[in-house]
Amino acid sequence: MEYSTTGSPLKAMSIDPNKELFDTTSAPPPASAPPPTPSGVVSESDPDYDEEARERVIEGGEATTLHLSVTDPQQIGEGRNAHTYYRIDVRQGQYSDPLASVRRRYSDFQWLFQRLHAEKPGAIVPIIPHTQAIQTAKRLSEELIEERRNHLEGFLRRVQVHPELEGAPSLAAFFSPDAEVFEAAKKANPGNGADDISLEDTSAIKEKAKHFFVKVGIKAKVARGVSGLEETPDGARMEEVEHYLSTLENHVKTLSKATLYLVNVSQETSTSMHELGQSLFGLHQTYDPESSTNNEEEETTSKTSNLPSIKAISNVFASLSAINKVKYDENHSKVSAPIHELEWSIKAARLAVKRRKNCQLTYTTYLQQIKNREAAVDKLTNVADRNETKISDAQTLLEASKQSSSKALSELEAVTQRVFREMDRFKRNVDEDLRKIYLSHAKVQVDYSHQMDTEWGKLVQKSSNGSAAVGSGTRGSVGSGSATSGGSKEAEMLMI
Repeated sequence: MEYSTTGSPLKAMSIDPNKELFDTTSAPPPASAPPPTPSGVVSESDPDYDEEARERVIEGGEATTLHLSVTDPQQIGEGRNAHTYYRIDVRQGQYSDPLASVRRRYSDFQWLFQRLHAEKPGAIVPIIPHTQAIQTAKRLSEELIEERRNHLEGFLRRVQVHPELEGAPSLAAFFSPDAEVFEAAKKANPGNGADDISLEDTSAIKEKAKHFFVKVGIKAKVARGVSGLEETPDGARMEEVEHYLSTLENHVKTLSKATLYLVNVSQETSTSMHELGQSLFGLHQTYDPESSTNNEEEETTSKTSNLPSIKAISNVFASLSAINKVKYDENHSKVSAPIHELEWSIKAARLAVKRRKNCQLTYTTYLQQIKNREAAVDKLTNVADRNETKISDAQTLLEASKQSSSKALSELEAVTQRVFREMDRFKRNVDEDLRKIYLSHAKVQVDYSHQMDTEWGKLVQKSSNGSAAVGSGTRGSVGSGSATSGGSKEAEMLMI
């Protein structure tokens, strides 16, 4: 068996779910071939065509059959302006023809992520894992693009089956084949949390500015510990949620560190065994007792020896190196990747709780604004020279604040209940995910331990057989001859 150098270790990823990989400079997406009309679906030219029914399918109304895939990444532009568009196919079944095909870039996925948070505050929106790459060559490497394609596909599939995100307006725009519809949605809702007030009148702009400054003052007081946010009757339960997430995050960090260490041991063992095998094979080439150049006495001694040859030992280490490499790859996909996904899901849950706090801050801001405006009305009323116009205007503003406060309270209560529903589902999913991860880890250990035992058995087989010939003859080698031969061939194929 010839040795070859092993692959370089996997590079660590820097995860930033809120950072865009590609440059934000817009460019028209590459054209996609129009999808064929699937069987059983009415085309637009048909008089029985139902656009609403089609949109219900695309938005997830038929989640039992809907299948999403992200494929065919295409690079547009050059240098720092280069970016990648991904094709999204929407199917009623995994192998059926597409209902619709659209092309989106990473910033479009990020827009959807932000809009889902805005439209469904309190929902645990799946995070899009991000691998930071500054250099253009690395940004556009096939390996990184494929990794991002896989992450984006996983994001869409999780959004598809998410019970709280069903019916979100941004989903219809994101999957719309009409580019103008999607661009109009992005323009109307930038997705960065900023409100488009360019078309509003001066009074509305002033009102937003006053609200903003009151909110800033409250945030500063909360940060200094001078005052707290106004809480609902469910405040104690929300504290339990935050405590659960903090405890879970600490435990999962410990689990992740220990589990990833166990997974990486296989990779390190593979490298060490490869080096051992190479060195032993080199020693075999310097001196081979079974070669014809040695004298007859050495040949006789070698033939009667119960010890395995150096060449046999080097081959076993080569096979063990290959087995550990494949074991690492399988552990990485079945254990390491799910552990990372669990860490990202905890971050997503924390973002959901943060959205609830934003609603809490808005409600508190309106309450403070009510106090300020009540004081202003009292001040205008208790003066000798009363100005009825100013008093009327102040009372109008006070009434507007009360209405806004009532609306903010209703939204806070709705978001709170959504967070509770999400946390109930989240806890069940975390429990199930952890059990699946460590069951998969156990299965991998059992599968590859058997293969490695077979290879190790080859080293003691000859010695065991020799002892059996001298003794009672009942002691045999580890495993049957056919199993040993099969394991050896399998390991050699893995090494190749």
